[in-house]
Amino acid sequence: MNGHDSILPGNLSELERDLEASLAEAKAAIPVPIETIWNPYQCPVPLLPYLAWAVSVDHWQASWPERIKRQVIAKSLEVHEIKGTRQALEKALSAIDIDTDITEWFEMNPPGKRGTYQITANVTNRGLNEGEHKHIQTVINTAKNVRSHYNLKVKIINKSSKSSFATAIRQGC
Repeated sequence: MNGHDSILPGNLSELERDLEASLAEAKAAIPVPIETIWNPYQCPVPLLPYLAWAVSVDHWQASWPERIKRQVIAKSLEVHEIKGTRQALEKALSAIDIDTDITEWFEMNPPGKRGTYQITANVTNRGLNEGEHKHIQTVINTAKNVRSHYNLKVKIINKSSKSSFATAIRQGC
C-alpha cells in the first residue's frame, strides 16, 4: 500500500498501484486541503474569485472586503434557487450588507402599476458614491425577475455616535 490506505481492490495492476501512489503524493503536496477550497468561510483569499466563479456568483468586485466576498459566495446558491423572487432580492442585497424594504405593486397604497415594486436600500454607517449606486442596481437586476420594473431609493443611516449630516435624492432606474 505504499504508506497510505488504499480504497481500491487488491487485484490492481502495477500501473494502477503506481498511479494511485502518485495521485496520493500529489494530493499530499497540495498546500490547502481540497475540502476547505469549497467552503466560502475557509477558502484561502486568493482562491475566492475562482470559488465565486464555480458557484455562479452573478456579480463580483475585486475591491470588496474579504467578509463581503465570503458572504456573496455563501449566499449565491441560495439566491439561484429562488432567483426572480422578492426573497432572492433580499438575500442578494443582504450579502453585500444592504438591508432592504421591498414594497410590491399590490402592497402600495394606492396600488401601483402591475409588475412594479419599490426598493428602499438602507445603507448603514457608510457613504454612497455613484459606483456603489450602480453596483446596487446591478445586484438587483441580476436577482429580480425580468418582467418587473422597480424604483430604487437609497436611505443612508448613521448609527455611529458621531454627528454628521448629508442628503441625496436620486429617483428612477
